[in-house]
Amino acid sequence: MKLKLFSTQRQIRNWLNDKNNTILDKHQTIGEFLNNIVVVKNRKFIDKDIRKIYLFKAIANLDISKLGFKKEFLSFANDSEFIFSFFKELFLERVNIYDVIMSDTYIEYEEHLNLLKEIKRNYSKLLEEDGYIDDFLIEEYEINEKLLEGIEEIEIHLDGYLSKFDAEVLKKVNKKIIIIVEVSKFNRSLIRKFLVDLDVGYKYKIDFNTNEILEKEIISNKSDIEVTHFSKRFDEINFVFAKIAEFVESGIEADKIAVILPDESFAEFLEEFDEFKNLNFAMGKSFTESQLFIKLEALYSYLVNEDEVSYLKINDILDNYQNIDLIEFIKSLAINKELELIDETLFKLKVFEKMFEDRKLFLHFIIERLKELSFDDIYSGKVTTMGVLESRGINFDGVILVDFNEGIVPNVNSKDLFLNSAIRKKAKLPTRSDKENLQKHYYHNLITKSKKVAISYVQNEKDIPSRFIYELGLELGENQDEKYNEVLYKFSKPKNIVYYDDEFEVKTPLYPTTLRTLLECPKKYYFSKILKIENDEEKEENFGTIFHKAVENTVKNRDKLNSENEYFEFIMNEIYQKMNSKKDIYEIRVNFEDSIQEFCKQDYEKMKYSEKNLREEPVNFEFENIKLGARIDRMDINEKSITLIDYKTSKSLKTDYIYDFQLTFYYLYAMQKYPTKTIKTAYWDIYKAEFIEIQPKIEELKEILQNLPTQIRVAEDVVVGDKTIKKASDICKYCDYKLACKGEV
Repeated sequence: MKLKLFSTQRQIRNWLNDKNNTILDKHQTIGEFLNNIVVVKNRKFIDKDIRKIYLFKAIANLDISKLGFKKEFLSFANDSEFIFSFFKELFLERVNIYDVIMSDTYIEYEEHLNLLKEIKRNYSKLLEEDGYIDDFLIEEYEINEKLLEGIEEIEIHLDGYLSKFDAEVLKKVNKKIIIIVEVSKFNRSLIRKFLVDLDVGYKYKIDFNTNEILEKEIISNKSDIEVTHFSKRFDEINFVFAKIAEFVESGIEADKIAVILPDESFAEFLEEFDEFKNLNFAMGKSFTESQLFIKLEALYSYLVNEDEVSYLKINDILDNYQNIDLIEFIKSLAINKELELIDETLFKLKVFEKMFEDRKLFLHFIIERLKELSFDDIYSGKVTTMGVLESRGINFDGVILVDFNEGIVPNVNSKDLFLNSAIRKKAKLPTRSDKENLQKHYYHNLITKSKKVAISYVQNEKDIPSRFIYELGLELGENQDEKYNEVLYKFSKPKNIVYYDDEFEVKTPLYPTTLRTLLECPKKYYFSKILKIENDEEKEENFGTIFHKAVENTVKNRDKLNSENEYFEFIMNEIYQKMNSKKDIYEIRVNFEDSIQEFCKQDYEKMKYSEKNLREEPVNFEFENIKLGARIDRMDINEKSITLIDYKTSKSLKTDYIYDFQLTFYYLYAMQKYPTKTIKTAYWDIYKAEFIEIQPKIEELKEILQNLPTQIRVAEDVVVGDKTIKKASDICKYCDYKLACKGEV
């Protein structure tokens, strides 16, 4: 019997579709075969999440801050994949870390590499003590001959790349191995590493053991390719559905059409507008979008941070969490569809519970594993929607490719590029170019083997086409904004979708930021304050918010701080605990750490010895018969004076902006609350580490508030009358509501 190996499960399904009432050869994915064929005597392979616990133990006595990691388990667990990925790559290419150190001619990574070497040594020792092995630690292994019983020949349909270790394993398999591979200019140099040098443009059948070419077939390019671009990503949705209709009308069957998403997050938009359920999504729908997962994440967030927002989401289940078994608790929350997906995973995870002394850590462990799950193909539509990796080895008659932009096509994960290309080349590791070329090969096969191909990209001030378009010898195409603008709502879309029906009013107390928005743009005020349309990105904590909270907590603990350095260390620790990635930490270290240290040096005495410090204190007061409000970052009060401080983390602080009344509001509140004290108002410019005293703009504010009724009438005219506001381009250019303002959404 023959064993056929394919790149993906979907490729296997396609192969099975062509077989009717025939005796089938055995079949697997290449990955499954290579994982199961290797046996290490007397050792068990470590679970992929449990190994994070061992790795955390391995760094116990090491200074991992040199790698940009924090020595706190949950943060480290998220960053640990960087370390595992690096070790796995060295192992697969049979490169010793000593060889990498020797290749580092300019000693750029010496400290990092020596630290990684120490981590690996400690990690290996800990696993060995408990009878475990990780795949990148394998030294001696055997071939699992039982898996080869009855197999006379192995046929590998290769659409990717065999590492040195993969090739080494195959050489030890005592069977005839045939490799079927297509060679393009993009994968030729990679194929040469484990086979002979082959000509571009041919499909080969090769005896792997002898390198004998058994068959050589020319690949004919038959594609009709169209390239176009849009100013907005939104119009690519229109493009997809229009092209599907066009392909079907040309005679291509719907199940022979594929929509390829280099950025798979684009599926969310397609799903939203797929009114007739024509699509099926090969990547499925991530379990992270389920109500159960959202609730579990909120529960974990509350247990760690005790934040009010998370509490509101889980207050009804908190008692159950505390009183019953964790696995059973999760099952009790799941609806049938969710339970069907997670039941087997939870059963397997139960055996690991005893390894966690902290119930919260076990919850985190479960959440991390559940992140990997997804519901099967969404809808039962005939048009397949998938990422490029999933498309390997599958031929379609019609292909629609979106987001063909630089940075997306091709896209190499930064964690795979720890070392620069010069060191990688010298150490015989895959370079960025190698990894990009492999992706290009996948796209090349998709494009050249289809009858019709439609490619789109976004071109504007931020986005440019992928350079790969030039390498394929294609033209850049024309802008088609106007042509595809009406596709989704060709018959039903009114000229303006946004209607202005609500009563326009200014809500009180009026805050400085609210007043600023109203004065800058009534429409923006209407969308954000009256309709309460939020920008998702604003919901996430940016550095400014994180810094404010860090100083707040530091001030609360000021009695514990005895020096400028302790002040600085406390703040930085608070900041780094809120960071979600190594990249964020790196950017703060580069851009702000020195500035914050200087800030602490100058501010220590003010913070330590003032009579009272308040952070984000909400206050209300009246001025010109209007209720005003403010959230004061900090008030330093002593017997004679009060200083009201506003922290600013912008890299380009403007202190003379006409609509900025933040400190004026502070001043007016303090003038009424503390009439006998001298009042100062100031910005702390954190980026420049400058303390800047500012005079309040009382007369300007008075005039604006006196004219507020007129301002409201103007605003109503603009909003209800749907008039366009003539403002400087920099105000509208990056506004979150500009599409709604123009009636385009």
